[in-house]
This record gives sequence, C-alpha cells and structure tokens, in this order.
Amino acid sequence: MDERDRNLEKRRERRVSLQVPIKIGSSNFQIISSTKNISRSGLYCQVNRFVPVMSKLAVTLFVPLIVKREQVEQKIDCSAVVVRIVPEEQKESVESYHLGLFFSEIKDKDRDCISRYIKQSFFSGYN
Repeated sequence: MDERDRNLEKRRERRVSLQVPIKIGSSNFQIISSTKNISRSGLYCQVNRFVPVMSKLAVTLFVPLIVKREQVEQKIDCSAVVVRIVPEEQKESVESYHLGLFFSEIKDKDRDCISRYIKQSFFSGYN
C-alpha cells in the first residue's frame, strides 16, 4: 500500500475541491484565504505564513448556500488544529504554505451546513 492510499484511509469524510472564503488565525495573526478542498471534518488551504503542526486556530468560513432559490452566505465560526503543513519547515525562500486543518470544535448544525454546501455544489456541477 502506498502513502497516498494510507492517507485516504485515515479520512472519515470525503474531501471535495471547493473554494470557500475563510479567515483563520490566533491571538498573534489573522489570514484571509480560501479553501482548496473541504469536508465535514476539515479543510485544506494555502496561506502566506508558516503555522506549526498542532497549532490551534480560530476559523471562520463564509459558506455560500442556496436557500429558497436565493444565494445566502452562512458564517461558521469554529476551531481547528493544524494537522499538516507543506513544506514542513519554515524557510525564508517559501512564499506560501499549504495547511491541512481538522475541525476540533464545530457545532453539529455548522457541520451539516458544510454537508449541505457540498451536496448543492455536487448537484450544481461545481466540483
């Protein structure tokens, strides 16, 4: 079994390539970005600074949903832990890093909102 197969087995939720505007940070910094992919359990994004693995971050997602044929933006506030960063070490020559975040604290209704967005995007042909 190769490394990619092992990583897929660790995931409980299917990740979907969708861009959702996000704000992530701690008491020391804030970053505005967007997801590269998202699931009910976490997200993957690109940021302009190094954030160590196991860092706890505040995350705000701005999820676009269709409600009664109108597009609305659902704001989700949650906490996440950095479970992956690429490259793995901070380097002055690197301009951006890719973060894998696991939602450590998220309300069930917000997790359901993410599921709804993924389903709406799937049936609309955006993924």
